[in-house]
Amino acid sequence: MANRRSFLWSLAGLGLSARGLKAERPSDNSYRLRTPEGEVRMSIRYFAGSGAGSFMFRDDLTGRPLCFSASGEQDRNCLKRFVGSMAMARYQFHSRPVPLNLRERVVTIDQDDRMTPRPPFEREMAVERDVVSDIQAFGYTPHDAEARPESVWRLLRQDLYLNDQTAAFLILHWKHTVKLVSLVDVIPGEGTEIVG
Repeated sequence: MANRRSFLWSLAGLGLSARGLKAERPSDNSYRLRTPEGEVRMSIRYFAGSGAGSFMFRDDLTGRPLCFSASGEQDRNCLKRFVGSMAMARYQFHSRPVPLNLRERVVTIDQDDRMTPRPPFEREMAVERDVVSDIQAFGYTPHDAEARPESVWRLLRQDLYLNDQTAAFLILHWKHTVKLVSLVDVIPGEGTEIVG
């Protein structure tokens, strides 16, 4: 059954690079945002339909390798094999002072009927050296003996907040499938504008 195997991750990292994964699209999908606190550059890199790769990454700030578990734990119970797709959003802040954290709230807007509904979740990501990364991943582990859920999908809304703000500065809509995680819509929050 697809609901046991399929999962959604939103993993926080500092300046992450995927190791051993080939980007599906070039990383020129970027946005400059002007917020009341300063400018933010968001760049998205897509990794589509990876066969059975691991969840290994490299921290661009320290050069240190990192890995993640199926539940998003860093460097614990690392996922050795993953079939699915992911997108990596990198946020670089050009403001003084730089925000201390980027907070996200993710809710499911719609999904394939074969999937179990997921509750909303929130996570706080620390900003270090003006950068934070967020990984959106959707897939399953290949050791599961059940049929592969290649056609399942989920549509998500991700609200992003700076520090302790109560209003989102940016709203993103993501579509997750096993073959491709894609950014569907970018909606500036109140006081935020897309530049250029």
